[in-house]
Amino acid sequence: MYNRHEQIEILKAIRISEGESKTIDCPFCYGKKKFSITNKDGTLLWNCYKASCSIKGAYRKGMSLSLIKNRVGVPKESTSDYLRREIKERGLTTRSLPDMLSQPKNHTFVMNYLDENGCTSAYQEGLIKILYAPADNRCLFLMNDNKGAVGRSMNGATPKWMSYGDTTGVLTVGSSKIGVIVEDAPSACAVSSTGMYTGIAILGTNLSTKQKQTLKSYDNIIICLDNDAKGKAIKLLRQLQGLVECTVRFITKDLKYCRSKEIASVLESPGL
Repeated sequence: MYNRHEQIEILKAIRISEGESKTIDCPFCYGKKKFSITNKDGTLLWNCYKASCSIKGAYRKGMSLSLIKNRVGVPKESTSDYLRREIKERGLTTRSLPDMLSQPKNHTFVMNYLDENGCTSAYQEGLIKILYAPADNRCLFLMNDNKGAVGRSMNGATPKWMSYGDTTGVLTVGSSKIGVIVEDAPSACAVSSTGMYTGIAILGTNLSTKQKQTLKSYDNIIICLDNDAKGKAIKLLRQLQGLVECTVRFITKDLKYCRSKEIASVLESPGL
């Protein structure tokens, strides 16, 4: 039995706007379309209609800042302000995209890096745009319609990864409706090489509202992190519970160093 505090913590992961009601699979007993949840005037109401499940309650969480602003006529936050705020909240270090960029194929050491880190297939098939920034000596993995990128240092400089431009949301590689959350962009590329999964790299330390909305669009999410990241994996599972079908796989070998058949074998194994 879940106590009130545990219920509220799980319900916080469910995306529901003010004034919205929805019926979903129960995140507690997993009853199919048995769970009703409503967000009205800053109060969250929930109830499971499955006979064997006694979950129900109400929680006064308060009105959101956007709702308060709408009621008092305060202008909405601009897109640029939103991007700056999300980047700050997620603890990212970012800068503008470099003016001078080059194709990896023009630099042998960059192509070697892509090959050694499971990225060559995704790059050659056009599943992700990858460029080289000579001034920073970084390999850039582009995202958000090429408006942003994450760049990996090619010479051991710190930080190892640098964010450029708009890196809100998640970096995805592939078109499958089964998404696999991994640690970094190269691992996402490696996952896409299976042809059965979309690799998803979550950037920063906190899962944002925009990221949750993107992940919600998948039929299934597999969180695939190594044993040292068990805490992070369980936290992600709790945040996504109730939004999308989600399981966890713990790995002992970094996926970007695995062949596609090895990756498929790991992802097809039983999960939590």
